[in-house]
Amino acid sequence: MMLKQTVAGAFAVFALTSAGHAADMQPVLKAPAAVDQQATGYVEVYTGWARTTLDFGYGDERFNGWALGGAGRGNYWLNNGMSVQVDAQAEGTSYDDKSGGHFSTQSYLVGSHLSWRNPQQSLYGVFGGVGDAGGQRHGLIGGEAQWYLNQFTLYGQVGYDSTLGTVGDGVDSINAWFIRGVGRYFINPNFLIEGTVMYANGSIDYSCCSSTDFQTWTWGVKGEWRLATAPFSMFAKYQGSESKADDLNLKVTDHRVLFGLKLHMGDRTLQQTDRAGATLDIVSPLANPTGPLVSP
Repeated sequence: MMLKQTVAGAFAVFALTSAGHAADMQPVLKAPAAVDQQATGYVEVYTGWARTTLDFGYGDERFNGWALGGAGRGNYWLNNGMSVQVDAQAEGTSYDDKSGGHFSTQSYLVGSHLSWRNPQQSLYGVFGGVGDAGGQRHGLIGGEAQWYLNQFTLYGQVGYDSTLGTVGDGVDSINAWFIRGVGRYFINPNFLIEGTVMYANGSIDYSCCSSTDFQTWTWGVKGEWRLATAPFSMFAKYQGSESKADDLNLKVTDHRVLFGLKLHMGDRTLQQTDRAGATLDIVSPLANPTGPLVSP
């Protein structure tokens, strides 16, 4: 009996001692770091070469131009699961015409995003904006989402863009539905490659009762690199777009090569901006270089 008690006691001591050592060896699991509640954002400027071609079916006209644009975007966390972002952006292109003169196109847009987000997983939100293109006011609304997969970010948008008020010159309104997809790959936290494509289907509604349908494709690729010791990043981007009007036998094509500089505020890497900062933007199908409000 005494032997059994001794063995049982020794086993209990051994078990407790082993459990204590195991507890000491277990890694300490820390909770995810809290999201920084301060405002972050960036401002950017860019410039570059542009060529726009008007194809009437029996011949075409080509216009070479120089683009200049900029944007400012800021993000603020309302709480650990919700953030708001505000945008302001503008672009102008100066073209040379055949007579040796110049003409230009301009557009600007201000907007905002309200998002429910987890920087380790995903973002879901809504957006809206109002702008002016070619002297015509327009507004757009939509929904958007992002998914984060290690070095990859997938970004999708769907929305509606429409003129506000009567356009004039026999045109009552112009509107379009659009869908947009963006993919980003971070080679390292301060170097990314991005590809984007957008499709829009819309109509030009005339005051007399008829309408003309149009389709617009936009595509592009961008590389961006941020300095490790300063809050600046540089990017190079190719952007293309094409619009076709069904009843007008007209196709407008645009190609641009752009170079830009960003000043970042409040964040430390491009990947941090992507996951917890001003990661969203707004692209208007009516106001892009081949859109019905802007094209030459």
